[in-house]
Amino acid sequence: MATPIISEKMKHIYDAVYNHVAMKTNGALLVNGKWGSGKTYYFKNFLFPKLENETKTQSIIVSLYGVIDKNSIANKVLFAYLDSKAGNGKLISSATIARSVQNITEAIPFLSQYADLGKLFKATGEDLFRFLPKKDLIICFDDLERMSENISADDFMGLINELVENRGYKIVIIANEKEIKNGIRYKEKTIEKTIEFKNDISNIFDSILTQYENGDFVQYMTSNKPFFLQSLDSKHSDKAKQDRLGTSFENIRTIKFAIEHFRKAFEIVNRNKDIQLDLSKRQLKGLWLFTLAIAVEFKEFDKISSDNKKHLDEPTPALSDIDFGDMIWNNGQNAVEPEPEQETDWSFRENFIKDYFERIGESYLYFGQLYNLITAGITIDEAAFLAELEEKYNIQDGVIKPSYEHLAKFMQSGYWHFTDAEFVPALTQLLTFAERGQFEDLLSYINATVYLLPFHSQLGLSKDELVERIKTGIDITMQNVSPSIAGQTQFEFATEAIEIGHLKQLRDYIKEELKAKAIQDAAEETAGLEHLFQNDLSSFVKEIFPKNLHTRSPDVLLFNQFDVNNIGAAVDQWTPASIMELASLFEVRYLGHGFAERLTAEIPFLISLKDYLENNPREDKVLSNSLIMGQLLPKLTKSIEKLEGYVPAQVDQGVTTEQTLEQNEE
Repeated sequence: MATPIISEKMKHIYDAVYNHVAMKTNGALLVNGKWGSGKTYYFKNFLFPKLENETKTQSIIVSLYGVIDKNSIANKVLFAYLDSKAGNGKLISSATIARSVQNITEAIPFLSQYADLGKLFKATGEDLFRFLPKKDLIICFDDLERMSENISADDFMGLINELVENRGYKIVIIANEKEIKNGIRYKEKTIEKTIEFKNDISNIFDSILTQYENGDFVQYMTSNKPFFLQSLDSKHSDKAKQDRLGTSFENIRTIKFAIEHFRKAFEIVNRNKDIQLDLSKRQLKGLWLFTLAIAVEFKEFDKISSDNKKHLDEPTPALSDIDFGDMIWNNGQNAVEPEPEQETDWSFRENFIKDYFERIGESYLYFGQLYNLITAGITIDEAAFLAELEEKYNIQDGVIKPSYEHLAKFMQSGYWHFTDAEFVPALTQLLTFAERGQFEDLLSYINATVYLLPFHSQLGLSKDELVERIKTGIDITMQNVSPSIAGQTQFEFATEAIEIGHLKQLRDYIKEELKAKAIQDAAEETAGLEHLFQNDLSSFVKEIFPKNLHTRSPDVLLFNQFDVNNIGAAVDQWTPASIMELASLFEVRYLGHGFAERLTAEIPFLISLKDYLENNPREDKVLSNSLIMGQLLPKLTKSIEKLEGYVPAQVDQGVTTEQTLEQNEE
C-alpha cells in the first residue's frame, strides 16, 4: 500500500500526532474541530495509514456515538482491535455474544488458544482492556460529544486517565468541544495537548473525487480545480458572512452533496455538447456555482425548499453593481447608510447573489431543473434542462448572441480589463447593439447605459442624445416584449436604486412603455377572450380557469369589458358540457376564494347575463335549459350577491381598459 500524501496545510496535525506517539506523554491528545469538517475521514484515510507505514504503531478508531457505559466502550475497543487483526471489514460486531465469538474464532482461530472468548466478552471493561497490547497501539476515540447521557464526559475522562496513566496507552480523542454538554471539566488533568482541526479545502476536494471512477467527470473536476477552489474560498468583506461560508465550505457532507448533484448536470452537458468549447465551459461553471449555493442554503441553513424559492427563480437579473459614484447615482449628494432591516425574501435573494456570485466576480443565473433536483430529488428533464441552458446564456445557433457576449465583457469580465485602445471601440459597439434593439430584455439596456453614460463625450454625444439613441433600441425590443404586472414589478425592483439623472429618465421611459404595452396587450387579449366567449365557451373557460386552485393569485378583470349586446348570440352556441364548465368557473372565480372584491366592476355584465337567461328560456334544448336553470343561474345569482356586498354604491359600467389595469395593479 502506498503511503498517503499529507498536504503542507495538514502537516502540523500529522506532526502533532506523530510526536504524541513518539514522546513520553502524560495525557491524551484532543483534536477539536467542527462537525462535518472531515476529522474522522482524514484520520482514517490519511493520517493513521501514513503513521502506520512510517512507524511500528497500529491504530484503531472507536466511535462513542450512543455508548451507555464503560463496558460498552471496552467492547467497542476490543472489537475494533480484533477487527484490525483479522483484516478491515472481516469482523462485524453482532447483536449476540455467541455470534460475536463465532465471528472472531473463524477470523482469528489462534486466539482461542489463549482465552475463553465466551467468558471474555462477559467480563468487565477492565478485563477487556487487559487483552490489548500496551505497546505500539493508538486508541482513537471519536464523537465524544455524541456519547449517551447515561455516561457523563467526566466518567469517560476518568477512563481515559486510567488508560493513559496506569496502562500506558496512547490516546487520541476527536471531538467538537463546543458541542460537549457542560464542556470537559478537569481537562488539564486528562488532556495533555489540544490541536485545532481545520481541513484543507484542496484536501477535501481531492478526497471526494477519489470516490468516483476515473472518467470525464473526474478529469473535468481535476483540470478545473483552481476554479472550484476559488468558489470554495470563503473570503468576504463581511467577517460574519465569511465565517458562515467558511463553516459550510469545510463541511465534507455538504460539498459531497453539491458535487454529486453537479455531476448529474455535467453528464447531461457532456452528452450533448463539446465541453472543450468556451460556451460549454461557461455553462458548466455557472451550473456549479448555482449548485454549490443552493446546496449550502438548503443543507446547511434550511433557508430554502422546493416550495419556498425566495424569489431566486425570478427571471430579472440584478442591476449591474458597478459604482461610477457621483457621476450617475447621487450627483454629489452624500449617501446615507441604510438602517439594518429584517430579512425578507427579496433581501435574501440579494444577499444570496452577493455572497455566492458577486463575491467572486460571477453573474447569477437560476436553473429550475437543477433546483428541483437539489431540493426535491426530482429527476432532471434533459430536454427542458438543455432548453433552459440555451435561454439563460442567450444562445442563438449554438453560440451566445453577440450583443450579450459583448455586454458580458463589461459586466462579468470587468470593464477595466479593456486596454485604452480597446475601450472606446468597445463602447461604440455596445451603443450600436443597444441602438439597434439587439437585447431581448429591457434590463440589459439599463445595464448597457450604466457603462455608456459616463463616457458619452468620448462617443461624441451629449447625455440627452445618448439616451434618445438607446430609446430607439428599446422601442424595437418592446414590440416583442410581453409585459405583465409581475414583470413590471421585477423591473422596478431591479432598478429601484436609480434615483436621479439620465439613467432614471431612461428607467422611467421603460416603465411607461411597459405600462402602455400592457394596456395594449390587455385590450388585445380581452378581444380574443370575448371572441371565444361568443363562439367557443368551453375553450374560453379553459383559458381563464385558474391553473392552480391551491395557490391562487387575484383574477384579472374581464367581463366588464365584454359587450352585453352579444350575450344572446353567445348563449345560442352553448352546449350542456360548456354550461357546466361555466358554472364551475363562476364557483371558483366569485364564490371560492378571497379575491372576489377585486371583481366588482363585472357586476353589470353578470346582471345582464342573468336577466337574459331568466327571460329567454331554451325550451327547444331540454338538457341545456335544465342545466342553466338548475346549475348555472343559482351560482350566477350568488356570485352577483357576493360582489354587491363589496360595493355600497352602484357600480359604473364605464370602466376603461387603463382603469382596469390600474385596479388590478392595486
